[in-house]
Order: sequence, then structure tokens, then C-alpha cells
Amino acid sequence: MENNLTQPVQAAEHVLSLCKAFNDVQATIARDLHKFSTWQAPPDGFLKVNVDGSIFANLRKAGVGIVLRDTSGGIVMAASKNELEVDEAVTIEFIVVLRGLQPCLPLGIPNLIIESDCLNVVQELQSTKDLYASAGNFIK
Repeated sequence: MENNLTQPVQAAEHVLSLCKAFNDVQATIARDLHKFSTWQAPPDGFLKVNVDGSIFANLRKAGVGIVLRDTSGGIVMAASKNELEVDEAVTIEFIVVLRGLQPCLPLGIPNLIIESDCLNVVQELQSTKDLYASAGNFIK
């Protein structure tokens, strides 16, 4: 390439070096991912509700799922629900937070942690700024 000639041995060494670097990065990512993706029980006196949503665009439907767990990881309650006419991922993620709260509020759970895998939703819910987008109504 561009009149640069690389000897086969040098090319092989370079490829092996790249392969080793790739494998090292993959191992680090896998280790870090496991550390961050492992479910952690809530502290004593708390319950945790894990929420997630998904969109089935071809059916014009979406689904939400919630799991409420205690400090030992035992399932207190689990539920799922179909949602109609939701076509934005962020919207279903806001809806699933709302659906996660709905059964918990009447039970009078004093200490509740909500856990979502949608960083945008988490940041918006933690923000003190008003949101004027379509999801602003969910936040309010």
C-alpha cells in the first residue's frame, strides 16, 4: 500500500499484536460489564422495582415488565403489560417507570428504589430542570 513493503514476518507480528490487544480489551470489557450488570439487592428497609420496556414496531405495540424484589432478592411481585400505539423507545421507558410505580404506591411502600437500564430516563428523572418534550408529562 502506497509503495510500502512489509515483510511477511513483520505483518504476522503486527497481526498477532493487534489480536492480543483486542483480546485484552475484550477481557477487560467482559469483566467490567459483569461488575456493572450484576443485579444488586436493595439495602435493608428498601424494596427495588426493576423495570424494562420494549417496542414491537411491526405490531404497533409495546410491552412493559416490572419485578419488585426484597433485600434478599426474593420476588415480591412481577407483572407485564401490553401498551398500544407507542412508537418511541424513550416513551416506553418512561411508561414502564410509571407502570412500576402504579402497583407500589397503593401498597404504601415507604422506601422504594426504581432501577432502569435507560440512561436517558434515569438522567431526566434525576434532573431538576423542566422538560418540554413529549416525555415531560410522564416526568411531572
